[in-house]
Amino acid sequence: MTDTIVDRKDGLVTLTFNRPEKKNAINAPIWAALDRVLHEVATNPDDRALVLRGAGGNFSAGADLGGGLQQSSSPKGLTGGPPQAVIHEMRIVGDLINRLHRLPKPTLAVVDGVAMGVALGLVLACDLAIASDRARFCEVFIKRGLALDGGTSWSLPRVIGLRRAKRMAFFGDMLSAQEALEFGLVNELVPAEELDALGEAWGRRLADGPTTAFGLIKRMLDESSGRSFEQATEDEARAQHVAFTTSDMREGIQAFLERRDPRFTGR
Repeated sequence: MTDTIVDRKDGLVTLTFNRPEKKNAINAPIWAALDRVLHEVATNPDDRALVLRGAGGNFSAGADLGGGLQQSSSPKGLTGGPPQAVIHEMRIVGDLINRLHRLPKPTLAVVDGVAMGVALGLVLACDLAIASDRARFCEVFIKRGLALDGGTSWSLPRVIGLRRAKRMAFFGDMLSAQEALEFGLVNELVPAEELDALGEAWGRRLADGPTTAFGLIKRMLDESSGRSFEQATEDEARAQHVAFTTSDMREGIQAFLERRDPRFTGR
């Protein structure tokens, strides 16, 4: 059994963490698979959206701390390379999550069960997140005597607010699915038996959309907090100019004129 499963279907790429006996704790092979899939989705025009999910009723319990964090007891580091200082390992992890955050195509996290530690960072790095009503979220680092990682020092306060982020980080308590919805950490909550269907439906909508326009919108929204209103409107003008060069824009206008749903190709 492999630690990850990659499925491709009509532009939708789904990466499933597949260590259910370990609650999908992220080990070196999972990091390597994420590295590979991010490169493929970024460079392959036929890959138009990415979904992250976990097998066996959990998203992920976070980093596999038994898989190389203590260099003296393991021949390999946390991310699979030779043992090295933790700061270098964390920079590798940070680069991967930054690439997920910056991926020029839409991303969706489908969360069942737990999403803890660095796995919560993966959820927050995705554009959208949906969860089952039994999902739970935790910034567990403080209970291990650790600081934050996975980009959560940046993403968590921006998504749920500074006070709530400090509560999660300082106490390391589990956040229920309903609290996650109320905090804005996830977009939608459904019963566990409906989660896969909703994930497929949302993923399909993303993969069937105008890929270039998605990328432009994503970049503008992600960078909006550091822009003035004047800068934002200038960014919009430039982005709209780019969108006007795409076949998807022409299809969108033609579909409007013909009173039908557009059939975007990602070009």
